Amino acid sequence: MPLEGLLPTRVASILAQNDIHTVEDVRKAYPHGLAKLRGLGMLRLKQIEAALFPGKSFTPVRIRAPISHVKGSLLNGTLSPAVVRALARNGIVTVENLRMVSPHELLRLPGLGHTMLSEIERVFPHAVADDADLQLGSL
Repeated sequence: MPLEGLLPTRVASILAQNDIHTVEDVRKAYPHGLAKLRGLGMLRLKQIEAALFPGKSFTPVRIRAPISHVKGSLLNGTLSPAVVRALARNGIVTVENLRMVSPHELLRLPGLGHTMLSEIERVFPHAVADDADLQLGSL
């Protein structure tokens, strides 16, 4: 049975984007598969329950948001996604790339500020080149 008319338009749209088109597809994915879908939070999950699972109520222990990864970056998982994106936009996708850039140069990159630089230095304490190291060519 198709979902048209059973659920709010936005909920049906999110489900369709995830190849869930019928009531049977929703039943197969309920509850954990639905809870993991991007854009389908607890409010929309409750709307699905009200329409298709009367009397049922799923309460997750914890819903984890999907972690975004930057394709081609080896820094995924070690730094926050925002830092990885800022570095990747500027061609820095490995620790070796990071070693070639001074903190001063990192701060000049668009979208990378002092807070992100602090995170990089905390995670990779010796990876970011000192300005003196670059001038002496000790890398």
